[in-house]
Amino acid sequence: MINQKNKIKFIIVNLITFSRVIGSILLPIYYFNKGIKYMGILVALLFLTDLIDGKLSRYWKVESFLGCLLDSISDKLFAFVMISILSYEYPIVLLILVFELIIFIINTLAFKDNKNVKSSKMGKFKATILDINITILYLYKAKDLLNLPNKLMYFLDKTEYSISYILVGIIVGIQLVTICDYSKSILKQTSFEKINKKDLKSNKEIISMLTDREFYIKNKDNSLRKFLYKN
Repeated sequence: MINQKNKIKFIIVNLITFSRVIGSILLPIYYFNKGIKYMGILVALLFLTDLIDGKLSRYWKVESFLGCLLDSISDKLFAFVMISILSYEYPIVLLILVFELIIFIINTLAFKDNKNVKSSKMGKFKATILDINITILYLYKAKDLLNLPNKLMYFLDKTEYSISYILVGIIVGIQLVTICDYSKSILKQTSFEKINKKDLKSNKEIISMLTDREFYIKNKDNSLRKFLYKN
């Protein structure tokens, strides 16, 4: 288990990660009550938590499989929610949602097959571009709040939908490359075997491994099967 003196740091880091889950639940409520204008800053702040939690966990040396799984779940939920909301304003964004669902299905198949669920370099690059471009589209909708010069506002109004198509096109292109990358590295190696719960280690053992930093550092590049199943 994590050292006693690091428990508070461990909790803080994972609470920062979990804040994206809470934010994802609140975003639709906020949108239908306040509109999209006021969401740009909120979305940017939630993206900021994604940058902070990973760096903070490494700096404080409290990395764990639990944090990794929580980060993955919160990222996917947040992405689906913010993309779904944005599709109300820009219908073209539905394309992004479709390809994110395909990527999610591929990752789920890998998880069910007990493979390593760490993001590939291509997956991380895709997530970064997605975050940046989606944030820009949200901030575009918040431009009326920024008190910009009239000429700049006129330019932004005229180019809004052209810019949205360009940004969505960039994201979709990278998503397609990511799907091809995942198909080669994951689907071709996936056996689709059913998990036999009788062969799994006890809940106590699994919880201990999920929160143990040393175990995470040693096994982060290994298949989940190597430590979830009994020898």
